[in-house]
Amino acid sequence: MKKRPPIVTIFGHIDHGKSTLLDAIQKTKITEEEAGGITQRVSAYEIEYKGEKITFIDTPGHSAFEKLREKGAHVADIAILVIAADEGVKPQTIESLEYIKKYNLPYIVAINKIDKPNANPDKVKKELSELGVIVEEWGGDVPSVNISALKEINIDDLLELILIMAGLLDLKYDENKKGEGYILETTKDPQRGILAGCIILDGKVKVGDYIITSSSYGKIKAMETSFGKKIDIAYPSKPVLILGFESLPKVGEVFKIGEKEEIQKIKDELENFELIFRKPLVIGNQEAEIEIPIIIKADLVGSIEGILRLLESIAEANNLKFSIIKKDLGILTTDDLNLAKETGACIISFNLKNPKMIYEDAKTLNITIIDINVIYELEKIVKDLIEMKKKKIGEVGELEVLATFSKTSTKKTIGGRVIKGKIALNDRILIYRENKIIGRGKIISLETNKIPVNEVYENNLCGLVVKTQIDINKGDIIVVER
Repeated sequence: MKKRPPIVTIFGHIDHGKSTLLDAIQKTKITEEEAGGITQRVSAYEIEYKGEKITFIDTPGHSAFEKLREKGAHVADIAILVIAADEGVKPQTIESLEYIKKYNLPYIVAINKIDKPNANPDKVKKELSELGVIVEEWGGDVPSVNISALKEINIDDLLELILIMAGLLDLKYDENKKGEGYILETTKDPQRGILAGCIILDGKVKVGDYIITSSSYGKIKAMETSFGKKIDIAYPSKPVLILGFESLPKVGEVFKIGEKEEIQKIKDELENFELIFRKPLVIGNQEAEIEIPIIIKADLVGSIEGILRLLESIAEANNLKFSIIKKDLGILTTDDLNLAKETGACIISFNLKNPKMIYEDAKTLNITIIDINVIYELEKIVKDLIEMKKKKIGEVGELEVLATFSKTSTKKTIGGRVIKGKIALNDRILIYRENKIIGRGKIISLETNKIPVNEVYENNLCGLVVKTQIDINKGDIIVVER
């Protein structure tokens, strides 16, 4: 057994300085050989302090990133709870404490922003004591340190505490064991293919090894540190970018190193391994009156998870549901626009530099693109979209019949375009010919692009089966009965 570096994750409320602290540590403590490197999308990095290495995992603070914070807690040895000295304990401070206790994580309280004129570290300690957290200075067992991440004050004191705590934990790994670890982030690179940001938990990982998760596998072609330095071998606690997966592994998966002939056996083992992040995500109330189709394109898998989490909370608060037509990585394409047009979906584009042509085409096709770089911006925009959909519900839906297909005495299969409002599955309809009602019916099947949907909005094409004894012809108008 050999000693390994501690893995540290940082928790705390929004704007209490978690990212600033990570940046300050990275800027002042990375090794000379890493300095100047391009930061890779690993969601973690390694520093060196007093000859000892420490790995930090980035865990975003917004409530939408609950799963990512939980993943951070799952793999970490030590937690840093950041609390702003000018604001004190907030809701996500309490939530973070719950995670820390759930995983029985040793932790340090970092009281940040002590450079602020209204900073009051004692008030923070008092509020913590009311939650049952007593810092060492007040006779308890939780170490704390007053810092300013912005001014880089007492950063060394914090790192000193981390090393002391790591020494007490006596962290070890088995150097003879085959490597295993955790997928922190995945992305697609146009030039390099699939990239996976990983943290190694045990054993060792080498270029040329077969790397296996329950959903993917591959042969490692190359490995890089968080700052782009190429390496051939990596040991536990090391954050690395791995190139070589055949398909996108899922964020939150355990990976193992094995032989080629072991791939399926290991995949089966990992499939049966109960991961706390494997719960299916249902977006909203399945019987809600309002359904909003959504296409999500983002820079990272973690971003998609954050968006889904936020949509779930919005759906629950507004008694509606989101149909996720597609979720994928990378810039918007013409195929995405065509799918949006056919399904009536709006597109969420997160942290992407899309071609100018895409926006021009979207305007021509009357497609809504929600283009954001910060997840906080999404909530208001989506709520505005909900209000727009609510107004459309009150409109009478009309469809022009563009083609007729199969028919029986009681069912007619047709294709058409919605020319006003929306039509929905199970709608009762009136059939007009030359401005006269010729019969009634009910929509019993509805599709766009051969995908079953519950509703189709204005300007979109669809196929439908109408239960009626009336023959429907091209040029007829179908109007929803209200």
